[in-house]
Amino acid sequence: MNKMRTISLSISLLLVASIFAPCFLVAPVEAQTTPIKIGIFAPFSGSTLTAYAPWTKQGFELGMLYATTEMGYDNENMTEAGREYELYYYDTQGSVAVATSLATEAIETDGIDILVGGTSSAVAGALAPLAESYEKLYFITPAAASSLTAEDFNPYIFRVARNNWHDAYAGVTYAMDENYLNYSRFAFLAADYSFGYSGVQSMQSVIEANGGSVHSIQYASLFDNDFSQEIDALKAADLIWDIEYLFIIWAGNFAYLYNDLATYNLAADMEIAGACIDILSMNTIEASLTPPATYIGSTGLCLYGYQLPNNAVNDWMVAQHVTRNVMPNAQYGLTYRVPELFTASAFATAQFLVDVTNAIPDLDTELMINYLEGGITIDCPKGTTYLRPDDHQGLAEMYIATAVNDTEPTSETYKLIIAELNETLDRNTVAPPIAAQWDGEPYVPGGFAPETTPTTTTSPTTTTGPAPVGFDILTVSLIGVGGIVVGVIVAAVIFRKR
Repeated sequence: MNKMRTISLSISLLLVASIFAPCFLVAPVEAQTTPIKIGIFAPFSGSTLTAYAPWTKQGFELGMLYATTEMGYDNENMTEAGREYELYYYDTQGSVAVATSLATEAIETDGIDILVGGTSSAVAGALAPLAESYEKLYFITPAAASSLTAEDFNPYIFRVARNNWHDAYAGVTYAMDENYLNYSRFAFLAADYSFGYSGVQSMQSVIEANGGSVHSIQYASLFDNDFSQEIDALKAADLIWDIEYLFIIWAGNFAYLYNDLATYNLAADMEIAGACIDILSMNTIEASLTPPATYIGSTGLCLYGYQLPNNAVNDWMVAQHVTRNVMPNAQYGLTYRVPELFTASAFATAQFLVDVTNAIPDLDTELMINYLEGGITIDCPKGTTYLRPDDHQGLAEMYIATAVNDTEPTSETYKLIIAELNETLDRNTVAPPIAAQWDGEPYVPGGFAPETTPTTTTSPTTTTGPAPVGFDILTVSLIGVGGIVVGVIVAAVIFRKR
């Protein structure tokens, strides 16, 4: 009797399941309700690049806010399908070993869906194959080594931020163009790791393609505070080749470097490349120099300055820094509230991430890759930005600018050195060459497109585009080595539904 009752119950359950199964297949509860976990990797401590971490954090958070409320979406902390965004921060300390350990734990233990960041090109280079092995999208920002979207490329990585080739085209344009300096004999002083190597390689290629020549390349550690050896080598090369212009390819602390350049008076032998770096670095360099030496008047390539782009998205980002009291260099006692050098690239990265996660709300990785290879263009702080399918590299404008003293009393940066625009370089003018390799072969986009079966029935309905996210800049956990919470970033984010 009990057995019969059990059989009857089983048959009944099967009938019920068969009746309601289509409902469950149409709208899986988990896909609609589970949060999208985004892991952001940056050197919040212990690195020469630590100053850059807050800029990535602040830019990404503001970019998420903008993308989910100002890009046609109005669902402040959710995709159109109802999935919330959660941000998790991981302190890489600028270490490849720490970063790979954290990323592995982030994916396996914390359930991170998408990776973002990798300030150091060495760290980004280590996270890229990890993203591929776990089949997770990885948005690189602001690591600039061109190799990441060339010989070290894989289809899971995307970079909206610029790479070394952008710097090369912008910098060499200024140095070699007859309308600017019209120089032809060059030397380099570069950081001794992948960012420096890729920077020299790309700039040297552009120089030689335009009929110029390179006569000395000196590499130094980012941790060095004495550059006398490299400067002596440059002086010796100048005696032979009469070098006209020295390119500096550096990151992090510029003060020791520029102090030694002034102390040993290298400018008497060759012109030292001008450039508008970040506000922090330009003013730190100026403070390290002994008058009459000055950084004011330095002219050259510029990645971003808060007054350079002329568009509504950049205006919004700058205004939000002031409105929300976002200070990019508060840890150094600087209270100005404007975006810094890498804020814009992190902001734009968030825009593309929100776009793809709305288009593919179930986060099917292959479908997301296929979507992002669709030739997407988004209006970003550096103008209209195109994500190139061939190598997943973002293309945006660059600038030629001059370091000037801000004399506007009402300005956030009054009496500080900032960038003043000379020329905006179109995104196609500075676009890197396409050189993406995957498994030893040139990468061909479109390989992740779903296969279609010919049918005589009516075409299936396709849904496009989503509806985004919104949140307040308040607080989020900072995760340290081993996944332990080691601190709270006061300016992080708590998501809330409108």
